[in-house]
Amino acid sequence: MSIILSVSLPAGLRDSLDAEAKRQQRSRSYVVSEAIREYVARRQQSAFAEGGSRMLREALATTAAERIQLSEELWRELEWGRRPARPRAASFDTFDAHERWQSRRSRKTR
Repeated sequence: MSIILSVSLPAGLRDSLDAEAKRQQRSRSYVVSEAIREYVARRQQSAFAEGGSRMLREALATTAAERIQLSEELWRELEWGRRPARPRAASFDTFDAHERWQSRRSRKTR
């Protein structure tokens, strides 16, 4: 289904549009529709890439402890209502870090 859309263009751009439509042997509407489709696709791809870059920058700015906490929260969300398929391994920089993790874990399971 098509809808009619009125757009104001500078004269030079209208001339370029007419020339491109003639070169492609297509209507102005077709050329404009394709141009808009390509523009929107590029903007969506750009927004997706920027979102990924922003997420990476934020992840790199977190400390090791914050990353461990986030991964533990993610595992809890993924495991909600089911038992883990296999045991997981955790690593720590110090024994104190392991003890803090173990005590938090035991408090949450009570």
